[in-house]
Amino acid sequence: MVATPLVDVDGRRLRLTNLEKVLYPETGTTKGDVIHYYASIVPALLPHLAERPVTRKRWPDGVGTAAAPVESFFEKDLGVGVPDWVLREAILHSGGEKRYPVVADRATIVWLAQSAALELHVPQWRFDTERRPTRMVLDFDPGEGAGLSECAEVALWAKALLDDMGLPTFPVTSGSKGIHVYVPLDGRLTSDQVSNVAHELARALEADHPDEVVSRMLKEHRVGKVFIDWSQNNGKKTTISPYSMRGTPRPFAAAPRTWDEIAAPNLSQLSYTDVLDRFEEVGDLLAGLDPSPAVRPPEALREQIDLALAKAAERLPEAAALPGGSRYEPKLDGWRTAAVVDIDRVTLWSRQKTNLTDSFPDVAEAITAQVSPGVVLDGELVRWNDDRLDFDALQRRYSSSKRRLQQLVDDEPVEYIVFDILAAGGRDLRPLPYDERRRVLEQTAASWRTPLAVIDASTDLSVARVWFDELPESGIEGLVVKGGAQPYRGGQRDW
Repeated sequence: MVATPLVDVDGRRLRLTNLEKVLYPETGTTKGDVIHYYASIVPALLPHLAERPVTRKRWPDGVGTAAAPVESFFEKDLGVGVPDWVLREAILHSGGEKRYPVVADRATIVWLAQSAALELHVPQWRFDTERRPTRMVLDFDPGEGAGLSECAEVALWAKALLDDMGLPTFPVTSGSKGIHVYVPLDGRLTSDQVSNVAHELARALEADHPDEVVSRMLKEHRVGKVFIDWSQNNGKKTTISPYSMRGTPRPFAAAPRTWDEIAAPNLSQLSYTDVLDRFEEVGDLLAGLDPSPAVRPPEALREQIDLALAKAAERLPEAAALPGGSRYEPKLDGWRTAAVVDIDRVTLWSRQKTNLTDSFPDVAEAITAQVSPGVVLDGELVRWNDDRLDFDALQRRYSSSKRRLQQLVDDEPVEYIVFDILAAGGRDLRPLPYDERRRVLEQTAASWRTPLAVIDASTDLSVARVWFDELPESGIEGLVVKGGAQPYRGGQRDW
């Protein structure tokens, strides 16, 4: 038997199997087709999955046909055999703790497609907003005797009501029977509060149109009407993600639409190929729905200086050919840390997705006082002990008791050395070239005071050689080389 070769997906190694297996018999759509779709739709799909736990519906043997459908596997917990680079978060349920995948990159989405997870369901809340919803959804579901056109009519009534409230709306044909209408939120309300608002909206529409609309759950009330499911805003409920495929006999997908399309007489669900073609032509129609999520701390280069790093240093003259030229920074022996600055709090995340805020309250307070909301920073927590970096001091902070912590804050102050800025003013800066991000960082940091600082950087190779050759005894672990034109791509070893 010949082993299935590994493929490279943005720096991750994956084994893709059974690509010719038909998952949608009515159209002959294969597993390879599904993987291609999900790999291609990533730029549109990822913002609507980011920072949300993903519940998967899997069809390893295909969906069957309309006459003989195949049941899916509904999976929350990751189980075993999962690549170690897949981000995960635990949620405590009544039956115990479950570890959910959190999608942060193309490789994770391809891995999900490889496992025949055709449908990706997520809640309206995100981890980075402390499980407060960033959107409200109304699900227009046709009862027996009603169809998509009736759902569209009711959705348009809902739009008029929401327009009067000054709320933007984004319609999505669900890929199954009905329509979803999303409203962006700022993360201030709880799931219960949002669910109550959605319930009142559904009741108001039912009161205005009692012959066409129902807001009650019992199915016997839905015949010939459109049920407005407001309950999907509950913190324990999930909704099919925009751009997700569906496990329907034909390979439909949850498709963002315009309101003109919703009002058109020939409205229909769209296939996954239609959705991909539309995205390539007009982009993400939901770009205004999900604001850029707070950025998870990306994986760092490995902490040891090894032979590969030494060889890279020997090739430094060649590195000048990197797009935009080379930029050099010393590699510090500290804790890689992302700082997310929100309106009402600062959160410090380690690269292992550990919340470090309580262990470094002095740093969080300094960031609160000196950095504007909407900024996300990438840097290193370090402790200087005379002329050496003291990594153990960071560990002492993290493992100390609350009573001991204040003494360590006083006796062993730390610094936060920033080497990149990923967002400013709520704008995602990751697509910008490194040189442009560096300019924004220096402007942002112009008035910073200790314990905040910006990493030294140079375009001078002789300076870089000094950092690499002469400073290891101080805790300078090596050298980071960046291309001046490089965007920021978390989890990839571009540096």
